[in-house]
Formats: sequence, structure tokens, C-alpha cells
Amino acid sequence: MTEFQPIIVGIHGAPRSGTSWLGQLFNSNEHVAYRYQPFFAHSFRERVNSHTDSAGLQAFFTDLLESRDEFLLQTGEKKLARSTPSFKKSNITHLVYKEVRFHHLLPHLLESMPNMKAIGIVRDPRDVLASWANAPREFDPMWSLEREWRHAERKNAGREENWYGFERWKALARSLVELEKQWPDRCLLVRYEDLVKNPRDTLGLLFDFCGLASNEQVDDFIQDSTSRTDNEPYGVFRNHGEFGSTNGLDECIADLIADELRGTCLTRFVSARPLEGMGNGDVPIL
Repeated sequence: MTEFQPIIVGIHGAPRSGTSWLGQLFNSNEHVAYRYQPFFAHSFRERVNSHTDSAGLQAFFTDLLESRDEFLLQTGEKKLARSTPSFKKSNITHLVYKEVRFHHLLPHLLESMPNMKAIGIVRDPRDVLASWANAPREFDPMWSLEREWRHAERKNAGREENWYGFERWKALARSLVELEKQWPDRCLLVRYEDLVKNPRDTLGLLFDFCGLASNEQVDDFIQDSTSRTDNEPYGVFRNHGEFGSTNGLDECIADLIADELRGTCLTRFVSARPLEGMGNGDVPIL
């Protein structure tokens, strides 16, 4: 086993929040080794909990870096999207993973791993719920979104590692806000909508925070991933300029969510909806 050297960057967000796209944006940097949902992967599951000491965590991430597991690398029969991008790599300096589960581990990871940074990505919860309802592996067509939207009892199944539904979205968003306050030099939040509107500048800020530099390969992937659509629910190639759709979410639920968050610390994550005859840029934010 080799001594682990790279900086660790954890991308955390609720399911259907853009973590896969952001993860591949980081992956497009040639100095990044990227891993997909390591705490959920069968080969690594249950190796880490909230009591794992620093040595155990260091060993976990060292093994993660060296692993050729197809799920972690999203290759072979384990990849969820057919059109998974591949990138040239050299001189790895950062190990980046993305995770939509097991967020309860993040405070312990930051406390125990001084060489770790965290990126929290938060998307408007109305769009998160609408996207969840249209994800074939995530939402059973026999379920009712009107019954599941708040607590996602069927999907979460009472498991601490699951973060579906509006209540878990709120809990995660609050936790990320608090972690950013507690660790301002090691935890940074980004709105999915800001990444969509201005991917180059927003990613540049995230790269600066993590000690990375952009290059032509990164710019090419930004252009490619935002200019065509692969029509895959787990793909990262789509016209990201078209967002803000609550297709499948009842208007009353959408209004209730907006009202419930208004005036709270989570208001900034709720985007205004276009009024009739007006563009996104003309509408004031809640």
C-alpha cells in the first residue's frame, strides 16, 4: 500500500442535485482521480462510520485511490449512463468523489482529515423532487409523489444514509450551511442554478478553492456537456441552460415549499420562477 498524498475533495448533495455533472467537471481536470459514491459501493461499504479514526480514514482513501472497482470508476457493466466521458490523466494531485448518500459522515470526515475539502451543491428542492419523480432507478412508478414528496418514506426506508424527500433536503442544506460556517476554508457551497448559468466562472471558483487550475480539457467538457443532450437520466450531457422545470410536481406542493422556506436561511436556494412574458433574468429572487 502506497502512502496517500493527494488532496481529498468530497462533493456532497441531495440526490438529483447535479452531483454527477459537477463530479465529471472535476474529473475533466487531468490532475484529478475521480470516484463515484464510494460509501455506497459494495466493495467499500461499511468500512467507514462516524467513529473511524484518522488512520482508518487514511487507509480508506488510499485504497479508494488505488481501486479499479467498476462501480467507483463507472466503467463496464457497472456504469449507469451509456455516454460516460473519459479524460486524459497525469500527475494526480487530487482525489475527488461524489456522494448523494451518507452525508451524516461529512462532519466527521472534515474533523478527522485535515487534507480534505468539501463542496456542497444545493439545488432548488422543487426541481430536486421533480427530477427524482422522473428517475427510473430512484422512484417507483407505483408510488405517489403527492404522498412521498415530504418524507420519502418508501425510498428512505428509515435508513440514516438516505437523503430523499423535502425534509431530508432541508436537513442536508442546513447541515451544509453550518459546515461552511464552521470550516470556511475547507467547505464551500454552490447553487446548482449558478453552475448552470455560468459554469466556467463558477467552476473556476470551485477549482481555486480546491487548489486546481482549469485547462483546455476542462473547457472542452464544459462546452460538450452543456451543448447536447444524451436523454439519459444519469447522463451528464444535456442542455443545462434549460432548468427550473417542476414537471411532475403539483403546483400546490411547489408553492408550499417556497412559502415554507421563505425567510429562513435556506431561502437563497429557492429560485424565482419566470412570470408570463418574462425571462429568467427578469424575475426577482425570493
